[in-house]
Amino acid sequence: MRYTPYVTTRVVGVVVIAEHAFLLLKPDCLRRGLATEVERAVAAEGLSIDQRREVALSPADVRRLWSEYDDSGHGLTLAFLDRYLTSGPSEVLLVSGPDAFEAARRAKREIRSAYADGPFANVVHAAERRDELARQRAHLLGGAAGPSRVPRRPPGLDFREHFDVAALAAELWPLTQGVPVDPGPVRLDHIDSGRAVHLGPDRAHTLDSMVTALWHALPGIEPRRAVLLTLHAGYSGSTPIAVGGPSALSHCLWRLREHGVRTCELRHAPGVSPG
Repeated sequence: MRYTPYVTTRVVGVVVIAEHAFLLLKPDCLRRGLATEVERAVAAEGLSIDQRREVALSPADVRRLWSEYDDSGHGLTLAFLDRYLTSGPSEVLLVSGPDAFEAARRAKREIRSAYADGPFANVVHAAERRDELARQRAHLLGGAAGPSRVPRRPPGLDFREHFDVAALAAELWPLTQGVPVDPGPVRLDHIDSGRAVHLGPDRAHTLDSMVTALWHALPGIEPRRAVLLTLHAGYSGSTPIAVGGPSALSHCLWRLREHGVRTCELRHAPGVSPG
């Protein structure tokens, strides 16, 4: 990671302690000229910008900043993050003010709700936990992070053994902007029961763990289709992922639940109205 030097300042009032937090303006934020919108949101939260630093994130930086992911179990997630976060310069804003941690989170949510463009291109980052704030700030801006044990997010298969995950992320990137493309349900057999397995968003899973579940529940599914179905389900609220006869659909549901997926159920197939 390349950056320019800075001097840390700490403001302590008589009654109110002004703590520090940071926001990371991601490459799309800078490309789209949204830095002024972030600054406006920061000011509206009563925060001051003490320092700003341009950084060029590398894949190694991505893994240090989001260490809940690793290449063996989260290759797809990291391939998309690499495609996104290393595509151009980013900027770190060191901000201070009363309860800066919570204020930075609110500013992030405001900007994302207005400008995010899909599941990955979400414009700006601010830490969601105080230990994450200390660890990521230390990496981006220097200083001591203190002890921090980062829980690993649910892993999936090591897909690097099956296909080129970086090439797949590059191919699918345009299809994940805005609402990810819906590739349509997989046909499990030649029986038309008028029913479909529907998948909804599941925060207990990662992209890799959910694609792994689809990999086992939908035999022969192409990686491209499994990724798009997973991402579309996360945005649409409910996506039909499989159609076929009762036995095949029941087996599909069983395999999904075997992999810990709880946001799946049988409903009427697309284009089939309730009888």
